[in-house]
Amino acid sequence: MFFLASCSRETEEKENVIGYMGKARKNPYLAAERYLEAGGKVVESTSGVLKFDEADGTVFAPASSVRSVGDAERILEWVADGGHFVCFLERGEEFWTDVGGYPDHEPEVWGESEEDEINNGINMLLEAVDLKLEVDEDWESAEDILGDLEKTGEEENEALKKAREERLDKIARGRILPSSEVVDIYFDDEQSYAARLGGMKYFESIDDTYYIGDWYDIADHHRFFSRLYGYSEQGNEFMGRITFVSEARLFRNPYLELEQHAELLDAMVANNEHVEFSLGKIRSFTSMLGEHASKAMWALFVLTVLWLWKNLPRFGPLLEVTEGHSRNYLEQVQHVGRFFWRQERSDVLLKSLREAVLQKSGHAFSEHQDSSVLLEKLSESSGMNREQITEAMTLKQVKDSSTMVRITKNLQTLLKQL
Repeated sequence: MFFLASCSRETEEKENVIGYMGKARKNPYLAAERYLEAGGKVVESTSGVLKFDEADGTVFAPASSVRSVGDAERILEWVADGGHFVCFLERGEEFWTDVGGYPDHEPEVWGESEEDEINNGINMLLEAVDLKLEVDEDWESAEDILGDLEKTGEEENEALKKAREERLDKIARGRILPSSEVVDIYFDDEQSYAARLGGMKYFESIDDTYYIGDWYDIADHHRFFSRLYGYSEQGNEFMGRITFVSEARLFRNPYLELEQHAELLDAMVANNEHVEFSLGKIRSFTSMLGEHASKAMWALFVLTVLWLWKNLPRFGPLLEVTEGHSRNYLEQVQHVGRFFWRQERSDVLLKSLREAVLQKSGHAFSEHQDSSVLLEKLSESSGMNREQITEAMTLKQVKDSSTMVRITKNLQTLLKQL
């Protein structure tokens, strides 16, 4: 009797968030662009060198786009003509990951990736509007989620684990913005907007002086500060504005809908019809390799060294060092022959035999000499046909060992018959 037993296996489905695809993967400000375009604005995104095509417009750019004092001078000249320049000190470049397996939300990592981010150009812009930059060490880590699991019981631990997993899933989907705090940003019309901002850098007004027209957040450390610039005596007013934001995540794709980020974006570009989002300087291929492909580069280096060691020609055969001054002549000749054969110099190996045949036949070798007489004489004395003699006396590149043996035997026959 046969018994059939069936067993069932429990399966668990897990959804893996891989992040954006298509245009949103390449452009972190795509949602902001489409939102502003729906409101009638002319919006574009660029990378590399900043462009100021429109005299009356708003340019959002990371600090890495301001590469030198020369760039800062161009920006100040453009702002004085009526432009509005918004500078994100951190997390503004296109290569940062917002959503997915684990996005980049550590302020320490932001600073390490761009060592030259705060350069003389940025300092020049800050001095132009009487602001100074400070560093906040008391930032909240994205890893500090729900704290350590309590060990009072298995049920409490399981509940905390589940809550932690749910929070991590929301971060991966862009529904929570970690390492940030909610601040209220006030405009000159006393309208305020709630926004989430983080980072390790903040701004302070020099001598704690505030002016009419300043936009800033009410907090211990200002992570948003905006000032008018470019006073015109003819119009008796300031023409442009420079705004500094500690980080750019509030306007990137997944976070535009949080708090009042969209309303804040509207207020910042209200007086300008043209808006440009700069994706930062173009990263070099070598810098990306150094950051993401260090193991591959080391493997390529080792492979290159091994290839060179194997393929570079040596200056002669490697001989064993023997004691005394005497050497085996036959062994020396064999080594020399193997060396020339390995280097594809068969003409050198055959040269002495060919010269001996010419010398014994009474003819001097010359490339321009008519060799019909020589061929006739060699053919009569050896009984070989002209094709064999021509091959033995003139062939330069011998590809296989059988041909080499045949030519050598023919030359030895010619030498004996003369």
